[in-house]
Amino acid sequence: MLREKTAMKSPLTALTILGSVVCSMSAAESHSHHDHAHESAEGGEGFLAPFEHLHFSPLGTPIVHSFRVEPAITGRDLFADYRYRNGDGFTEHEIELELEWAFTRRLGIIVEAPYIFEREDGGETVDGFGDLVFVPRAILLERDRYILTAQIEVVTPTGTNGFGDETAIAPGFAAWFDLGNWWTLNTQLAVEHVFDEDVTDLVYGFGLVKTIDLACPSSSKDPHEHRSASGLFNLHFEVTGTVGLGGEDDGVVNAEGLLGLSYGLSSAVDVRVGYEFPLSSPNDFNGGLVSGFVLHF
Repeated sequence: MLREKTAMKSPLTALTILGSVVCSMSAAESHSHHDHAHESAEGGEGFLAPFEHLHFSPLGTPIVHSFRVEPAITGRDLFADYRYRNGDGFTEHEIELELEWAFTRRLGIIVEAPYIFEREDGGETVDGFGDLVFVPRAILLERDRYILTAQIEVVTPTGTNGFGDETAIAPGFAAWFDLGNWWTLNTQLAVEHVFDEDVTDLVYGFGLVKTIDLACPSSSKDPHEHRSASGLFNLHFEVTGTVGLGGEDDGVVNAEGLLGLSYGLSSAVDVRVGYEFPLSSPNDFNGGLVSGFVLHF
């Protein structure tokens, strides 16, 4: 146990030093963000109100992206993730780009494009594109401690070499909750219908996030501060999966878990890494890793 504690101390010390640097870099822009955010909040809450990229709620609580649960906010972000999974008789590598683009404060779209490499034991590696996914979305309610968003996920049959190649639609909702003390919860719930297989699933996701300010702990005392997310260290606990509602998957429950870390390097860049594992049996894989970064525009 003593050896484990010693090993953990060095990364945290490095993160603290790094956070202090980025905190000082972002201090100057914090006040301008604060003034601009205050003006935006007074300028209107309609669907056509101008977009503004905020990392904090009006109460000063960080709004952090989960790994696998779509956020309830509309933003302008580019996600680049590498995912590795292994299972009984196969290994899989996936590179995914995800663009979140807000047209206005409340209206936006998400576009996802994966590329997959899969190898069965003793076989050759097969690679190809997964299905292209479009998710139009609109914020329905936006309050100090929660946000509710409606969205429709549309899966197009663009997969190659047997990766996806399906047509599906999944209307649903995403929500963000401020649980207090910089604990937040991202949730999503949708009903997905795959037309090619005539299968209907309930899709769910829960992403619990604990944020720790390693650089500027005193900043959280100002509820109106809208500085960047640089210097913030986040712990992620996620559960995602499906419940079969019709077709050959009727009654089948699938659940996956994730433990992850993310850190705001600057006002424009977050880095993150996580470990994925199955929670249901039988399962689609044995374990996996995901790593990547987020660019904020």
